[in-house]
Amino acid sequence: MSLRLHHVFAFVAPAPPAPPGLVESFRRAHPGQGTANVCYMLGETYLELLWETDRAEITNPAIVRTGLAERARWQDTGACPFGICLTRDTEPEALPFDTWDYIPPFLPPDMTIPVAVASQDPAQPFVFLPPTIGQPVTQYQDGLGGIIGLHLDCPPGFKPADDLRTLAELGVLTLGTGSTWHMVLTVARPNGGQPRHLALPDGIWVEEHPA
Repeated sequence: MSLRLHHVFAFVAPAPPAPPGLVESFRRAHPGQGTANVCYMLGETYLELLWETDRAEITNPAIVRTGLAERARWQDTGACPFGICLTRDTEPEALPFDTWDYIPPFLPPDMTIPVAVASQDPAQPFVFLPPTIGQPVTQYQDGLGGIIGLHLDCPPGFKPADDLRTLAELGVLTLGTGSTWHMVLTVARPNGGQPRHLALPDGIWVEEHPA
């Protein structure tokens, strides 16, 4: 199985500041989904900060199955604010989890996003694949490489779905327990120096995570 990280998203407050040292790569609104984002390329991977823009759209029946409405207000609902997008090298390659096809209103009608069935539960991370095969165009932030590690701390009492445990077994991420939802991205240095660690949803650099 050659699943690789494509990008991660974190729901944040509208119009968030850039994490220190990062320069915006692109942004877009999502008409009909009720969200907008700003993204930061990190080599062949990227970070997406996502926020709610329209409550009526994000709670539309066509969107409900994604749980985005609960994820956007995760501090009140207890939902998971994080998404993990994976990519595979060839389309026929079997996935280690079942998916359903999400048809976002802002994409052409012939484009779908495969979403892990377990992600219908907003208490689980939103695990999905991009609508096309492959990685985005490689771009680097100053002094940084790509995302080479992903650690997810889950609230006490959280029970990871089988899909999430499978991703941990495949080495896509590591799991831990914290006081609330918390993600740490390990970002390489292109010169082979010590990696840096970016905490989400805060968007701050931290010391190496104990995991």
